[in-house]
Amino acid sequence: MSGQSRALLALRWRMVRRPGVRVGMLLLLLLALAVLVLGALAAAAVPLDLAVLAGTPGAAELGNMADPTGEVAVLLPTAMLAFLATSMIGPIAAGGSYELLPASQLVAFPVRPRTAVRLSLLLTPLNIAWYLQLVLLTWATAYAIRGPYAPGLPLLVLFSYVLACTGIGQSLAWLVVGFRKRVAGRVVTRLVMVALVVAVVVIAREDLVPGLLDSSPTVKVLGAMLGAAVGQPGVWVGRTVIMVLAAAAGYALTVRAAGWALRRPGDRGSDAHASAPLTRRELRRTPYAQLLSIDRASIWRSAPLRRGLFVLGGLPAAAGLIAGLSWQSIALLPPLVASGAALLFGVNVFCLDGPGSVWIATLPGYPSLALRAKRRMVLEVSGAAVLVVVVLCGLRAGRAPTVTELVCVLGSSVGCVALVSAISMRLSVTRPHRADLQGPRDTPAPPGSMALYSLRLATLTTLLGVLFSLASYSNSIVAPVLITVGTVLFATWSMRRTEREWSRPETRARVVSTVSAG
Repeated sequence: MSGQSRALLALRWRMVRRPGVRVGMLLLLLLALAVLVLGALAAAAVPLDLAVLAGTPGAAELGNMADPTGEVAVLLPTAMLAFLATSMIGPIAAGGSYELLPASQLVAFPVRPRTAVRLSLLLTPLNIAWYLQLVLLTWATAYAIRGPYAPGLPLLVLFSYVLACTGIGQSLAWLVVGFRKRVAGRVVTRLVMVALVVAVVVIAREDLVPGLLDSSPTVKVLGAMLGAAVGQPGVWVGRTVIMVLAAAAGYALTVRAAGWALRRPGDRGSDAHASAPLTRRELRRTPYAQLLSIDRASIWRSAPLRRGLFVLGGLPAAAGLIAGLSWQSIALLPPLVASGAALLFGVNVFCLDGPGSVWIATLPGYPSLALRAKRRMVLEVSGAAVLVVVVLCGLRAGRAPTVTELVCVLGSSVGCVALVSAISMRLSVTRPHRADLQGPRDTPAPPGSMALYSLRLATLTTLLGVLFSLASYSNSIVAPVLITVGTVLFATWSMRRTEREWSRPETRARVVSTVSAG
């Protein structure tokens, strides 16, 4: 690691002033590694079906019915394709890379592109979607790929694939950032997006998914893992070397692309929302409506928020349209979408005001209006994203839902949006951060805090979604109704508690001073 990378890491570490937070971050890192390693060892230790191991007559047929390892292995190429998509879309949504420190704080220092790339790669595991998919792939490989050299060699092949996907995704993201600094590049990227949407629709309508999956290059990766498990170097060594070389080439291309994109000046259109003259908006009739108008404009003027909203609504919807999910699986989507919406700005919602929060705090009016307006923004954004994804995936479900399934999907949507909004408002009041959300790679909180927030939101909402998904298999609506009512009541209690905290002048002063000046 270069001297610049070490210096920036040390600076970021010193900025965490509370010892308890430092200990928590170290424990989280150890926990993440333990989950990956111990989960793989536990999956590999699960005994296979005895008939499959004994080689008795009819063992293959019995194994297909009794042992699920074959089914898991067949799903591995699809899961690896999903990981590739996440590795490419995640950096693009982040504006090219994940930042350890905001670029505005380092503008006076000559940070090399190579340093930015290395730090971005180091922060990649903090993307909760990337990490969870890596965990699932590792566990599934250790469980499904068996042999005398498993799980060590198959996991070596898998990790080389992970490195290749990550390097390629980072390089593609920086190329997109550079191209979009010119009018022609923005036109091309928009045309590519339209073509991708059309392709998704065609694939869904023509049911081309099985054929595309059978011809996917990840099938060869699966073959390499199977060859590695039984000790066939001619099968897996060559493909593993190719993936390692692809990872190295991706890193080199990422450094070149990042340097090119950062040096390339943008035209006026690339920063139109920040530099274009704005006409004075008409005043709203009430102070509450005026605050809502300011917050909506703040969201739309922020480049990372605009990009995040499109990705948040488009990616799960595209996956649902291609896969044709069942209603039980659709009930699992609201937790993912609602949590993603909260991570865009909801976990630090007062950062929408930025330095203007001081001006807003001096205006006459009830203090609760600002809190209500911010809560309304979180509810609107997360609710709209969940609605779009659920409706589009429901159209592709293939049949109308039963009453129980419909109640479960609605309950999952309402419950997750309410729970996410309550957690977001609580974090915004108790854990404010300074964040402008003006740069293309800005985030509402530092990387470590974002990782903790992602874990907290993902754990709670996923558990809630699993409960609704399991309840959809029954013929009674009592369980999902009770879960929904209980979740909404808990969210309401949490929001009331946050309102009482916000009513204290010292709390409002702390939040305003933090989000405005740091």
